[in-house]
Amino acid sequence: MTGFVELARAAQAARQARPQVPLALATLVQVDGSSYRQPGARLLVDAEGRVLAGAVSGGCLEGDVAARAAEVCATGRAARLMYDLRADLESIWGFGARCDGVAHLLLEPLTDWRWMAQAEAVRARRSGGAVVTVLNASSGGATCVLLDGVHTPGKWHVLHDDASLVSTAELLPLARTAMRTGNAMQHAVADDITVFIEPLVAPIALHCVGAGRGAEAFARIAHTLGWQVTVLDHRPALLDSIDVPDGIVRRHVRQLDAVHQALTELPHDGRTAVALLSHIFDVDSAWLTSTLPLPLGYVGVLGSRKRAEQLVEHAEAALLALGTPLTARMRHKLYAPIGLDLGGESPASIALAAIGEIEAVMHGRPAGFLRERQSPIHSRTPTPQLLTRDIAPIVPEVPLRCDLPEPPEP
Repeated sequence: MTGFVELARAAQAARQARPQVPLALATLVQVDGSSYRQPGARLLVDAEGRVLAGAVSGGCLEGDVAARAAEVCATGRAARLMYDLRADLESIWGFGARCDGVAHLLLEPLTDWRWMAQAEAVRARRSGGAVVTVLNASSGGATCVLLDGVHTPGKWHVLHDDASLVSTAELLPLARTAMRTGNAMQHAVADDITVFIEPLVAPIALHCVGAGRGAEAFARIAHTLGWQVTVLDHRPALLDSIDVPDGIVRRHVRQLDAVHQALTELPHDGRTAVALLSHIFDVDSAWLTSTLPLPLGYVGVLGSRKRAEQLVEHAEAALLALGTPLTARMRHKLYAPIGLDLGGESPASIALAAIGEIEAVMHGRPAGFLRERQSPIHSRTPTPQLLTRDIAPIVPEVPLRCDLPEPPEP
């Protein structure tokens, strides 16, 4: 999935710079075989053939998609595009990519970019949600619905008239299934109508404990990946001195007994990782004791194997005193020493190894060499089994065309 914030910013900038030039949005809705990008990837172009943001391939399709935007914008009708890259296509498409796959795209006029900023806001709230695209044989299709929250009845934002082709009663279990699997999916709801459901999976939240120079490298790499990054330390002067990108949160935790309170006020779900980087035993021990019982996805400790063993022993004793024995599940989320075995020793190399390990853990991958992987590189769930239990109450149909509030300035 291409970051909605990047697309929204680019669309806003294009509107301000060239208000008379229409915009179009391409969405990769299906892939057969191998593909550089996966379903949900998006590309923003304009009617004069400019590629503004995003990507739907490794670079071989963007120019052709942009060239087709003028017709889509002129007619106001979406177009379904299919690129077969399984053979030597130099004589057919002029690409010669030999990507061994087929890419199916929807190219639609983008008359209002605000829904993309709102979708990013839904992701950041970490409460679940989905973007629904209706693929219609007669009109091509359109991005029609934004669902804000699926763990409660949620709120539907209707973005296009084609949303009337599908009832919210049909969409809600589909959205819940996509959220449960974390994969975009297609589902046929009629002979000539298919819906493409993209879950708004929460970004990875990384909490770096310890504001040393290593934390700077962690924060920069994670920020580039679009993660939500917080650097925490009990030393305010050190927090103020670190050089990190805009958008990184610095948080002063005054005392060790405030660790638990700080964690409860930050994301602490399965998409959250904590990296203990302080190099101070008592600090790391307090944070380890507080983080292990939480439903986090990852806890990493910087330092030697012996130091890590001592920290675990100390945390285990502290947890036992609190009546919470250290379980196998708690140990499973603990990575100490932190990082993959990449061989680098600089702060940036260590940060790269740790961020790579977190990425692998969050995707459930072993972090090996792709050349040695025997199964397909990309994990897809094109038609997952629909969930039939624990379905949230059906939300009434929304008669509005668009009720999105103005998003904050990107």
